Amino acid sequence: MKKSMRACTLAALILTLCLGGASGQFGYRVTNSSPEDGKIVEDFASAGTMKQTPVQMGYWDVGPNVNLFDQNDVIYLHIGDALVTGVTSIRPNDIRLTPAAFGPYPAGSKVVPGDVDLSQKLTAFPPGLPRIVFVDEGTIFGQFDLSDPVYIKTVKPLGEIGTGDVRLNSTVDLPGTRVLDFDPDNGATCSALHPGPSFNMWLPGARGVIRFINANGNLYTNPGALMGTWPSPPIYDEPDVVYFDVSSPTAYPRNFGYLTPNAIRISN
Repeated sequence: MKKSMRACTLAALILTLCLGGASGQFGYRVTNSSPEDGKIVEDFASAGTMKQTPVQMGYWDVGPNVNLFDQNDVIYLHIGDALVTGVTSIRPNDIRLTPAAFGPYPAGSKVVPGDVDLSQKLTAFPPGLPRIVFVDEGTIFGQFDLSDPVYIKTVKPLGEIGTGDVRLNSTVDLPGTRVLDFDPDNGATCSALHPGPSFNMWLPGARGVIRFINANGNLYTNPGALMGTWPSPPIYDEPDVVYFDVSSPTAYPRNFGYLTPNAIRISN
């Protein structure tokens, strides 16, 4: 009996790791039995004095090689002003996509006031990078499914996984880890899930966008909404959970989706 229970526990653990972590954690892959399956996820919007688009990725250049993304640099999902080298800085509620060696900040954690990386300079990646990609290892060729590992592509060539790319959901290693020279996934052929640079938009070639669950229901004040002519845009803030959502875009003026299997949790 004990052996049977141990085997069941081990099988559950393996399944959890294969899906990129437990529910509620960075890199978790939504399934049809996930508690968040079917929940509404909102588009990022800009209104009033708060600029919450575009949604892009940059890195804090703290590694040994200046102006080159390397092993000690931290990638962030940056919410707001467009990434321009030398101008943009890390803001509250930006999300770390790799762990930070300078503090207890795991991948998926949000920047809050008092953190050492707040207001530090963000460096833009070269043109064409980064992008979200997947390796087609699933049961249906050419279709993104639960068996396909997902990466943040940070290095060229664009069509294969290389040293320095970051695992977003993988069976090889934990979400947020970098691919190293002799890792088994290094060299695997990959295809785009989103070509970037603005991950909040359904750009050509995108199979999903980054959206959020508006956990506290905060909205921009919009008098037009009172007359039913214009919905108030949602505000992304600290309690909201961010996902790469693979449901379909919806009609203007209020864009949102419903979380479906294969969505990936971006924040803890």
